[in-house]
Amino acid sequence: MLFYCFLGLSLVILGSGAFLYYQFLQAAGERHSTNYKIYSQALFNQPSYYPLNQPISSRHYQPVGTWTGRLILPTKEQRQTVNGVLFEVHHADTAHQNLVGTIVNLRWSNDAEVQDYVQAVTQDVRFNQQTQDSKNQGNLHPDRLNNWLQVDPLESLAGARPDDNVMVMLKAPTVVQETGSERPTLLLKNEPIQITGRYYGLVTITEPQIKSSDTFLVRHFNPNSKQFDGSEEMIRIPQVPADRRGVFRSKNQGLEKSPFNSSGWYIYGAKDADGIFVTQAIAPRSLLQLQPDEIRLGRKAAVNYINKKYWRGTQAQKGKAKTLLLDPTTKQSKQALSQWREGDQAIVLHTFGGIGGKKAESAPLGVVTGHFAYGLASVVREPLTQELRFDIEYQQVYAHNPDGIVSGTISWSGYMGDLQRGWLGNRPVSDILIKLDAVTEDYNFDGIIVSPLKEFTRQMDIMMARYRIGDGTGVAIVKPATSCVQDANQALYATIKRIEAAIQTNPDIQDWLQRYPDHSQTRRFGKLVKLGRSLERQLVPLGIVRSDWRKNAQLLAGTQSKTSSASNFLAALTTWRTVLPRRAHDEIATTFLKNGASMWLIRTNQVGGFDSDIEPLAPTALFGHRVH
Repeated sequence: MLFYCFLGLSLVILGSGAFLYYQFLQAAGERHSTNYKIYSQALFNQPSYYPLNQPISSRHYQPVGTWTGRLILPTKEQRQTVNGVLFEVHHADTAHQNLVGTIVNLRWSNDAEVQDYVQAVTQDVRFNQQTQDSKNQGNLHPDRLNNWLQVDPLESLAGARPDDNVMVMLKAPTVVQETGSERPTLLLKNEPIQITGRYYGLVTITEPQIKSSDTFLVRHFNPNSKQFDGSEEMIRIPQVPADRRGVFRSKNQGLEKSPFNSSGWYIYGAKDADGIFVTQAIAPRSLLQLQPDEIRLGRKAAVNYINKKYWRGTQAQKGKAKTLLLDPTTKQSKQALSQWREGDQAIVLHTFGGIGGKKAESAPLGVVTGHFAYGLASVVREPLTQELRFDIEYQQVYAHNPDGIVSGTISWSGYMGDLQRGWLGNRPVSDILIKLDAVTEDYNFDGIIVSPLKEFTRQMDIMMARYRIGDGTGVAIVKPATSCVQDANQALYATIKRIEAAIQTNPDIQDWLQRYPDHSQTRRFGKLVKLGRSLERQLVPLGIVRSDWRKNAQLLAGTQSKTSSASNFLAALTTWRTVLPRRAHDEIATTFLKNGASMWLIRTNQVGGFDSDIEPLAPTALFGHRVH
């Protein structure tokens, strides 16, 4: 009986996958324009639209980060001397304000661990026929890097688009002045974080200045009264161009009528030449506050909500959102809430659904595939309000696409809230923030530090950098059974195995565990081992480890150009639980819940301005099955 069930499932996956892949091959010969080209025609989407020197009120606006700026790809002739990329500094720490508005070198640190990462993902780039087919479809590829030798992960980020417009935030760079260099140099230990905007503020929208215009009267948050009775200001919230299908990523119409307007919008952007603040991204304040709409306690209630209620009524929830705290181990709501504190970290599970309505996107065989990603969230104290909120960064293993979304670490405002490229306004989205001390806190075995989150970030950085250049081919695409969801979970699998190996092969750690069997850290490590086994069963349900996973992902699913369709499908069968984003999202969340994790759920359904031409569609959980 089990054999026939498995055979049936296999045929469904193979048949659906074959159809989707056939659709891809049919489209490969057709030529389409990129959405990126359409978007670039709007002046407010160009970096040159915003002067570098901007007087701005620190009471109403804060820099998006301490170190922010624009990446500039050096020319072939400059490569040897720059030895990295160029960086236009928009913000710097207090000791280096003299660098604001200048261009400096940006390079990787010489730290051995950093160099190991750089060498692991540095490759020659030579486009192949698959890349050209994808370009014909209207996908954006790193054209400027084609035929470059030894492209490193900074170059692949700066060269991901045809123009130098990738804005980033740097984490604690080291500033050095090298002998003989005409420019200072910033040295990095961490992947830059893609952002939108130079400054952010917190406002409520009073009214549009003129009906159907993009000028709005807003009132700023007052930190003294904790209300929106601060200064009034006239700002712009541009109506962004529609994509090539005529679908808008966001609408500015009706923003003042949104249920989120009363609690305020974080607005991200910069001032134009006339001194008017132009909004480039938004974030509803209430979504990121540590104030859930609902709390559910107990393992049974939490698991039931994920599996049966989470996506229910998606179409009816258009324009709305919900935040929910699930705690499988705590018996009181107040206690469950109190366990989320400043400085806490969480793993993020992200997925989105589809677009229905008058301008519905294609859904072959009724399958709404959606997208899957991981990320990290931190509980921070936000400077403008002095209240706790989530700071979310996505680790996007993202295939080449028409929009210019670049595989890498992207801030919430840069990925979700961006008015031109973000998904807040036109898709249903789920972010699950997972807090489990066995994973989210480091281990210290008498000075030997083991960090699951650091290792996971390293594995994700490798995947994301490889996707940017398609393992040297210039193309990473979605194919049947090979996609972001497969490769993101491949990084999770690699993390589990590397942590296990690090512990098992270190005699000092083994000695520590034997000496302190009742220590809280030993018990915490026991939970990590148990979680690892549970996740492995989900990631490899048939007990067959894919050859590319076993070899520490020497071949990425989304960049394999030499494998046949048949072998591609067979590989999918060994990890069928991670074929569709929704399935992977729900089952991994359930696995963490059953292992005692606390979760914060953020579910949005086309939030922002109103667009009557689209409806939110829940992603498909199994082929041919979708819960509305």
